[in-house]
Amino acid sequence: MSELGRHAFVGLQPGPAAAPPRSTELMPPPTGPRIDLPLARPTAPRRRTAGLPAQGRGTRRGDLVLVLAGVGLGITAGIGVGSVRDLLEFSGGPASAVGTLAALVGTYLCLMMLLLVSRLPWLEREVGHDRLVALHRRVAPYALVLIGTHVVATTLGLAQGAESGILSTFWTTVTTTQWMVPATVAFALMVALGVSSYRRVRRRMTYETWWVAHLYFYLAVALAFGHQVTVGTMFVEHPEQRWFWIGLYVLVAGLILGGRFALPALRSVRHDLRVERVVPETADTLSVYLSGRNLDLLGARGGQFFQWRFVTRAWWWQAHPFSLSAPPNPHWLRITVRRSGDLTRELRSLKPGTRVWFEGPYGTFHAASRHGDQVVALAAGVGITPIRAMLDDLPRDCRVTVIHRVRDAEGAALRDELRALASERGWHLQYVVGPRTLHPMNTHVLVGLAPRIASSDVYVCGPGDFTRAAIDSALTLGTPRDRIHHESFAF
Repeated sequence: MSELGRHAFVGLQPGPAAAPPRSTELMPPPTGPRIDLPLARPTAPRRRTAGLPAQGRGTRRGDLVLVLAGVGLGITAGIGVGSVRDLLEFSGGPASAVGTLAALVGTYLCLMMLLLVSRLPWLEREVGHDRLVALHRRVAPYALVLIGTHVVATTLGLAQGAESGILSTFWTTVTTTQWMVPATVAFALMVALGVSSYRRVRRRMTYETWWVAHLYFYLAVALAFGHQVTVGTMFVEHPEQRWFWIGLYVLVAGLILGGRFALPALRSVRHDLRVERVVPETADTLSVYLSGRNLDLLGARGGQFFQWRFVTRAWWWQAHPFSLSAPPNPHWLRITVRRSGDLTRELRSLKPGTRVWFEGPYGTFHAASRHGDQVVALAAGVGITPIRAMLDDLPRDCRVTVIHRVRDAEGAALRDELRALASERGWHLQYVVGPRTLHPMNTHVLVGLAPRIASSDVYVCGPGDFTRAAIDSALTLGTPRDRIHHESFAF
């Protein structure tokens, strides 16, 4: 039996007669049972639209922001190099020079890390959420190593200059130097957060624990500021460089406070978003309908996500990311959630009228990001929700293949809406049913399900392993990288 033959598929083709799935043109037909899903209209009204124009917009302005960040890094490194040249002549000077330069560059990278995940709307819109998260994760180890190098090298340099032991020098420096106790606490917090960010550790944490823990990174960066401007020779002896550093901190703080707190607060009050109703979709998924004022002014697109803060006694202090699962309209928004973390298990008990504060919309996972009119959408589990919302924005003449991997077809989220939409527009909808180990998204399976994937825009949303496998297979099959659009589905 072929690998594909072990899978159970549900295929939907337009027309009066049910044709076999297009994937059977290149692969043996599946031998698993076919499951007949009834055709049904969506229970909630959908926005009628002719679709957004194919845009394939580049990220030139986003790239410019990243270039400016690189220029700032160059200026910071230049300040460090210019300030440590005289140290090389003294005992312990070379180590102290390395420590000083590492501190400047490491702290600058920490500030950039904060901006990358600060969810500034304009930055998310121009660069894209996934790209920002990837950059954040790529920069983080370098920042932590540099800060650690600063601590070790500076202590070593001071010990060599004073001709004393490293541990005694470290203790004396921490207890007698201004602002060193807060700086030491900052370093300890950074190390702890760095360890908690490793994938194996992160998998053992709930989203709520991870979210709270990472708030301490803001505290760590703030605690480190005092000893930098009061002890660092490059700032004490050069006022213009000190004002550059202070200005950099103020700029980052202002952008974060404005983008993450002031603007969301103003928009939440303006649109007065509240829970309208909670509707069970399957045994483990539910939809939350949110009503408000002038929601069309949000500028949201199907497929984007928001950070939602449900103002209840237990959860007002915590924001959770959920994608829209229906195209936005002036009167209501919808999210569809699978029960997993603490909050998602409690959403069923939300009462109508509960106030909702929000940040967003975020992300470039929408129809206007595509380059052409041929689309392949790949989803696993509840990852179908942003794809469901995105599909409504596609023009009717688009050729679309939707592939949804689910453990149980009866428990597939939004299945009736997807079938109705596919039937109405003549699109291909296929369900891959069964345990994930039976149908990995490798090239053999993927080319059978979507033979034209190399010439399509590919939208992928699902757990990390699914997303990585689908993207790697699409690239191997010839899909250009800039035509692959994906959404993070894990913290």
